[in-house]
Amino acid sequence: MTIRDQEIQKLRPFIDFGDIPQPLEQFQEVLRQVLKLQNDVLVQTSIYFLENKYKGFSNRDETVKRELFYQSLKKDIAFKKDLIGMIKGMFTFKELDFYLSNQQEINKRLTEFIYKRVVEQL
Repeated sequence: MTIRDQEIQKLRPFIDFGDIPQPLEQFQEVLRQVLKLQNDVLVQTSIYFLENKYKGFSNRDETVKRELFYQSLKKDIAFKKDLIGMIKGMFTFKELDFYLSNQQEINKRLTEFIYKRVVEQL
């Protein structure tokens, strides 16, 4: 394990999920830890993006805000990749290898996790 990997793991909040048998489910533990660590960055980036894309975003109804955020995650590939990149940057080398070999499935899960986490804070 490199020094970078050790330092990244020190930053993450510990979340105990007990025994998890499947590798993808085990990796979700990593995702949740990194999402918790990067929460403020994800929220701030999302609000900045949505304010610039949809003028007066902060004054809109909560339901409209949720829908605009959902549509942006779904349709704006650059925005989605930016948010995912904020998470990927906090992976250790071993985690990054696993991510790259399961990228499509993990990105689906990660997008759902990001949506659930950020939408409540818009």
